Amino acid sequence: MERFVFLFVFTLISVFLDVYFYQIIKKYRKIKWTKFLFILYWSFTFITIVNFLTYYLGIETEYYFRTILFNFVIGNFISKVVALPFILIDDLRRLMIKLYYLLWRVNGTKKLNENKISRSKFLSLSASIAYGFPMASLTYGIISNNIYDYRIRKKNIILERLPKKFDGIKVCQISDIHIGSLRNRKAAMGGIQMIINEKPDIIFFTGDLVNDRADELKNWGDTLSKIKAPLGVHSILGNHDYGEYTSWENGDKKSNNFNNILKAHKEFGWNLMMNENDKIIVDNESINLIGVENWSLRFKTYGDLSKAYRGLDKDEFKLLLTHNPSHWNQEVIKNYKDIDLTLSGHTHGLQYGIEVGDFRWSPSKLAYDQWADLYKIKDQYIYVNRGFGFLGYQGRVGILPEITILNLKSS
Repeated sequence: MERFVFLFVFTLISVFLDVYFYQIIKKYRKIKWTKFLFILYWSFTFITIVNFLTYYLGIETEYYFRTILFNFVIGNFISKVVALPFILIDDLRRLMIKLYYLLWRVNGTKKLNENKISRSKFLSLSASIAYGFPMASLTYGIISNNIYDYRIRKKNIILERLPKKFDGIKVCQISDIHIGSLRNRKAAMGGIQMIINEKPDIIFFTGDLVNDRADELKNWGDTLSKIKAPLGVHSILGNHDYGEYTSWENGDKKSNNFNNILKAHKEFGWNLMMNENDKIIVDNESINLIGVENWSLRFKTYGDLSKAYRGLDKDEFKLLLTHNPSHWNQEVIKNYKDIDLTLSGHTHGLQYGIEVGDFRWSPSKLAYDQWADLYKIKDQYIYVNRGFGFLGYQGRVGILPEITILNLKSS
């Protein structure tokens, strides 16, 4: 229900923006050669409505058809939102001039009729550039094939309560594989080989193995089984692993799909953690590992940290795996101040943004306080992985796919 409401409101806003922007360009209709451009303009509106109806009517479509629809819709929407401030400023300027004539000038209405208030050329040009830049950059993100440009990001984290035997442990985190999106198998296998070549001591996978369905994993078993580490591969589920974002003929098929995903983790040799805790032991010293199912503010929550925490000693080191970084803000740092390090994913950094040195920005920042890289509040850390795979938008701009290597140091 929540997704229907979101898509409905999103579609209404998108159509409203299309109609609003049309008021600006409609004066060019009289030029013959622009007819095709107006057809193209309204085709985005048509695609936006088709995208909503496809979901509303439960029409099953091929993956690439869905993603093409999504890319058109989101590209058009983002571009118009970026251009909108310039148009609003111009309309506000014109409104103020109109009020001036109507309220303070003699024969103001007559003068307005004689001299129509034109738009600012500067603001119109600025709006055009603002509209074109996101569209051009999103297009670049697709044709550049950045979705397979895997980057290894390394961080050293000093943790006061980390046992001495774990000093210098090499942790690898991967997240959001979205295996159904990885159509270039050779390129994806190159990323997996990069993980193997790092020879980490332990590997954590923080959810979203698939887009929706277990059958996306067909023929990937041997490849994913190669992801191994001396202290094991430990995994959790993400929001896309529950089959919530697609339609099912009946509840049994949805349940079977979910069970097949759980089975796959086991077949890969991964330790899937579902609201539980475990100990990682090195030479008679240990750390507590907590893994929760998907936790969410907007959608159905399966994660239960209170259940996963049961039986743990508050004075011992704890590492939490939770897919959604919002969980850290909403519950972990408020009620579980003894969880030293949290690993999350989910955001993908929206697959769009800017990263130059230590400077990072993405629209994802508007939805998540912690959306990529390492954050600290008092003595608690969270690392948010940018994602190995991708979803929806078939590209990445600025925010590249990530393999995280964390070197944990004891103080």
